[in-house]
Amino acid sequence: MLILLGSDGKDLQRSVSKRFGHSNYFIVYDTESSKFEAFENVHTKHNHENLIQFITRGVEIFIVGNIGPHAFDLIKSFNKKIFLARKMTIEEAIQKYLNNELIELFEPTVKKSIGHEH
Repeated sequence: MLILLGSDGKDLQRSVSKRFGHSNYFIVYDTESSKFEAFENVHTKHNHENLIQFITRGVEIFIVGNIGPHAFDLIKSFNKKIFLARKMTIEEAIQKYLNNELIELFEPTVKKSIGHEH
């Protein structure tokens, strides 16, 4: 299974980003191989084309520090699950997810998306 996390950096020792859609990097972690790949987050003004690319590549789980309504609604429109991981490294968040210790989100954690009109 593929997990995507918003990250402050390119490796598993970096922190989960405080704001998912504005992360510096996205880490895609494969639970079967324990391998990961880091992708620089290319900010686009009014959409999340990069998120759609990850979803269509098979990412099933998203782990966030916080998430606005725009990214949340986009991810949920593909019936993917979103989990909350604050104040921890990417590695810690993955381990907590695998141990069923993260809380699943059913609504955005912030009320307004940054850089979006709605």
